[in-house]
Amino acid sequence: MAKQSTDNATTRGAECRSLAEACCKAANARLTPARLAAYTALVESDRPLSAYELIAVLEKRESRKIAPLTVYRHLDFLTNVGLVHRLESTQSYVPCNHPQDQHESQYFLCSTCGAVDEVGSRRLESLLSELAEKHGFSTTSAVVEMTGVCKRCGDSVQ
Repeated sequence: MAKQSTDNATTRGAECRSLAEACCKAANARLTPARLAAYTALVESDRPLSAYELIAVLEKRESRKIAPLTVYRHLDFLTNVGLVHRLESTQSYVPCNHPQDQHESQYFLCSTCGAVDEVGSRRLESLLSELAEKHGFSTTSAVVEMTGVCKRCGDSVQ
């Protein structure tokens, strides 16, 4: 069983690296080993991580201290190339489900377990653009975060 777990982790790691390399190449940006390590940690996490939680994960993996400014720079880079999204309400970061596509993001955040589901709705994006235009507002970004209870947590209460 441990062999299968190791194989799955190796496959995920290779997929993660391949996706990150492709996004960085498309953005004409340089993917360093440290940036890849930060991205991989976010991908492997089962929930969004704050910058300081990410620092703790990386310090444990690398057995050394890491400066907060360094991790914030990695997160800015990963966000700019589209690999990661910042959740405004929780000041945490999640990997993008489809970084190869230009999009605005909408999220469902579970207030019970902390799970985040990135959803994409072109209809909602269009509606928000129409509303902004109607009000003479020029948007630079449109992030929608809805907080509630996910199906798993809702089912466990009943």
